[in-house]
Amino acid sequence: MLTLLTYKFITHKAWPLCLALCLDIVLGNLWVAFNGGISNPFTSLLLIFIVVAFLLLPPTFALIVVLTSILGQVAQIGLPSVLPGQQSHTAHALSDEMLKHAMGMVSGFVIAAAIISLSMYYLKRQWFQSEKALQNARERQLRDEQLLTIGAAAAQLTHDVATPVQSLRLLNEELQECDIELSLKREFSEHLGKVEASLEQWRDAAEDVRTRRQHNYTVGEIITQLRQLLRIARPDAQVNWQCPERFKTVIISADRTLFPAIANLVINAISAGERSHQLAVSVQLNLTLVNADPKLTIHILDNGDGLSQAQQRKIGKSMTLSENGMGIGAVISHATLERLGGQVSWQSTPEGTLTLLLLPVTAYE
Repeated sequence: MLTLLTYKFITHKAWPLCLALCLDIVLGNLWVAFNGGISNPFTSLLLIFIVVAFLLLPPTFALIVVLTSILGQVAQIGLPSVLPGQQSHTAHALSDEMLKHAMGMVSGFVIAAAIISLSMYYLKRQWFQSEKALQNARERQLRDEQLLTIGAAAAQLTHDVATPVQSLRLLNEELQECDIELSLKREFSEHLGKVEASLEQWRDAAEDVRTRRQHNYTVGEIITQLRQLLRIARPDAQVNWQCPERFKTVIISADRTLFPAIANLVINAISAGERSHQLAVSVQLNLTLVNADPKLTIHILDNGDGLSQAQQRKIGKSMTLSENGMGIGAVISHATLERLGGQVSWQSTPEGTLTLLLLPVTAYE
């Protein structure tokens, strides 16, 4: 009764509920002691408080309630002898047969309490895991819906840009025949070539995704592709690539979305360092074993301000503000690498933010 009143009208905090449950157990044991003691058949009803404890309280507080219940049952053996009006039952209660019966009742209560406690702990843990899995599934579904919208917009933009680019190509051909400054011709052709290369790359990547086609890339080829992308996107940045020569022949199976996904993370690291005027980024590639499976690890270290614990939990999983260079690009990269069987995680270091990538290896020597 005290537990119900506390939960309904006072608070849902753990320690007041634990105290109320313990008081209810004490009152229940006193009622049993005044009505036959350990021989009272309603003693087993006190197990209900253990069930309630595991439903409402964390495991530590629930364990306190379990111990209180067991101590209350043990006290039933001698409690009637000290209560007023119960001394007449003491001689009968202390007989050998009744003592054995009392010990059996207490032992049965302890065993039942242990079974209920373990069962409730297991069921509650499974329930929490199911709730967490369901919440993750909902977040993943929301993220996928957002990415689908972004992908549709990007596809439409690519389609819309293709026609003007063709017109610019014709204009560039005419421009090359005009008598104007040579450096201007070269610069215009160079920028137009970059746009055309980007469009062609996105067309190829979209075709790979549509047909679920994968290619085998060596680590050396991946580094070369990433360098080309970064020269176009961030030519002002300084990226320090570190990879042992023996690992450059390791083969990764993926489609062409792998390169922009990794490049986005490197660009995010560069953007994160801009606030401290540090555009230098370190990218280290290595081979390691994770649960006996070979994985390509890519460490991207920037010189930014780092991430808070809340940002580390949310980044890459939901749309967040990109003040530190971590926004939609991180979400897209996280989803892409996850689809390819990889993993992405972020953690703060004294130097800045460390982005850790794990990719499955197809073949290595």
